[in-house]
Amino acid sequence: MKKTLSPAKKRLLYALIGSSLFWQYPVYAAEEAGQPPSEEAAREAAAADDAAQGEYVLEDVEVTAAKDTGYVAKRSSISTKTDTPLNETAQSISVVTQKQMEARAVQNLDEAIAYTPGITSTTYGKDARGYSYALIRGLSSGNYSTFTDGLRNPVGSFATVSTDTYAFDRIEILRGPASILYGANAPGGLFNQVTKQPTEQELHEIQIQVGNNATKSIALDIGGTARADGQLLFRLTARTQEQDLEQDYSSGKSVFIAPALTWKPDDDTKLTILATYQKNDVKGSSTGTRQIFSSDHPLYGYPSTIFIGEPDYDRFEREQKQIGYIFEHQFNNVWSVTQTARHSDIDIQYQYLDIGDSGLSSDGRTLDRKAYAMPETLSADTIDTHFQAKWSNGAWSHTTLLGFDYQRRNFDSRWLTGPGPSLDLVSLNYGQAVPTPDVPFYSQLSHMRQRGLYLQDQAKLGNRWVFLAGGRRDWYEDDRDSESIKQTANTGRAGIVYHATDELSPYISYTESFEPQSGADRYGKAFVPTTGTQHELGVQYEPTGGNARFTAAVFDLRQQNVLTADPLNETFPSQPEYNVQTGEVTSKGLELEANLTPVKGLNIIAAYTLLDNKTTKSTVATDIGKHTAGVARHVAAFWTDYTIQEGKAKGLGFGGGVRYIGSRYNSANTAKHPGVVVTDAMVHYDLDEWRLALNVRNLFDKFYDVGNGYAGEGRTVLLTATHRW
Repeated sequence: MKKTLSPAKKRLLYALIGSSLFWQYPVYAAEEAGQPPSEEAAREAAAADDAAQGEYVLEDVEVTAAKDTGYVAKRSSISTKTDTPLNETAQSISVVTQKQMEARAVQNLDEAIAYTPGITSTTYGKDARGYSYALIRGLSSGNYSTFTDGLRNPVGSFATVSTDTYAFDRIEILRGPASILYGANAPGGLFNQVTKQPTEQELHEIQIQVGNNATKSIALDIGGTARADGQLLFRLTARTQEQDLEQDYSSGKSVFIAPALTWKPDDDTKLTILATYQKNDVKGSSTGTRQIFSSDHPLYGYPSTIFIGEPDYDRFEREQKQIGYIFEHQFNNVWSVTQTARHSDIDIQYQYLDIGDSGLSSDGRTLDRKAYAMPETLSADTIDTHFQAKWSNGAWSHTTLLGFDYQRRNFDSRWLTGPGPSLDLVSLNYGQAVPTPDVPFYSQLSHMRQRGLYLQDQAKLGNRWVFLAGGRRDWYEDDRDSESIKQTANTGRAGIVYHATDELSPYISYTESFEPQSGADRYGKAFVPTTGTQHELGVQYEPTGGNARFTAAVFDLRQQNVLTADPLNETFPSQPEYNVQTGEVTSKGLELEANLTPVKGLNIIAAYTLLDNKTTKSTVATDIGKHTAGVARHVAAFWTDYTIQEGKAKGLGFGGGVRYIGSRYNSANTAKHPGVVVTDAMVHYDLDEWRLALNVRNLFDKFYDVGNGYAGEGRTVLLTATHRW
């Protein structure tokens, strides 16, 4: 919403910031009055006006919310669902901007967050199906904890939303529990992908990419005004790509298209309709990731790229359709409402061959195989509505949020298995017929519903203190084949930010989360949700007049009510084994992050994480002290790039980064993988409407175990040509 400031308020604003923000534009103040008023006189004149909220236009100067400037973001709504400066948020947040993703030629979520603190970017290697196994503070997985435009992406087993990263304008990472606004979620935090939306600015972009592993990609991003009055805006984003995968006889293709339309009937109302369609087709190994075989594995000694399926049988296909909207309306200077909704449909056809029960025969070359077929369907609806009130009470100014959300998910999964033909690992006698699997071994028919009601208040006292408090009530139901889950949960948060100076802002916060838990104990008592609690102490530094942001945080995060073996299992060995909810996993650590542009053309990202993630309570004594597989104690990353600004080489840029992943354990904690340094590099040239870039990930082709028997992605080379006009 736009409003014109009164003359008194204009004089006040010019008096306060005329010597700083508008120093290069003295004409604005000169035109308004013969001489600048004193600060005191301007305050007295402005006091007669009512306080106004929203977006203001000062004749030719428009004051709006800050946008991402290159690598550095200064605002986000991920932590509060309100447009809030990051230095007024009492929780760790990182933002991967569009410029960062472009510079590093990001292809998926794991690559986008690789230079972010608190992140284990992958624990199973790169997955050609688009799944992410990234962990936040060792406790939240990418698949389960990913949101788009503030709404949870529905999750099945394989029927899980995964959208091409070309669709997104930025990716936000919130570290720590977040159930107060988002309901059930793992305690480590969440990822929020912000969709590219229509803008009044005309957009025309075509992008072509080629690379090693027969990689090919074509992308399109166009948009602008659809009507002369500016009330109707559109955007169309699309990409198609294909590549060979790291395992033999494996390749992947995908097609993505996302039309969007925005209608603005007046300055107070905005409706954006967003739709996406994506099709993934993976032949051969569904993950495409190289495997590392331990000494007790049947394939120990064989190449990491060996394919043990059938080229004409192994297949993964996902068809994903989504449509939704974002509705915003400003009632007056105090009240506004935002409603976001999305419907999702996913269809999975998945079949493959794997090692059979007999494993490797005594001849050392004949491998028993078993066939699997795993069709799944998922349909989900998610809607969030929140009312926002901006009001004042003396020296206090408030932003109060009252909201409710609803999720519905229907999920059907029927897994079948059956015998498969054996494989000679020496001659690799592919081409054998595979009998259709017909033996059920797992099924789940689930109808899940979750309702949440939340209240939050952000209160500012003067210019120094910011207080945040909120609470939420959730009702969760899941009707499954064999059981019905009905659970409730209460979660809350509190935080304080103190602006010690205009640049330095320390904070302290407490946050909670919950996750539904199925099952019952030995006595038939249903389990309660697992919970998460976190205490965090941090500091944020944003130098005045500079495009930079520095953060540091220490935290104590605990996941409680975790299932662990019932001690009575040993007393009654003839009875089924049961669990009790007395386990606990603790994650303590330190995170440091810097994003800055110290001089024009130079960008720097730096991150460091010290993380102690382990089981601290369990009825199994040997489990206490065990670390999560693949989660390193020390992780560091540094990226920089520079573009020449003048002379004959103007537009030429180069950069690179190093990622250090410290030593990490396997799942049993019986082996510790050594630390590794992975190097990335980039060179680009900007010329008029063209940008040419060459990116290399894992420049020296380091081969290493990410923690679960899978190798980190090998060297990838990508040449990108982007035309914007």
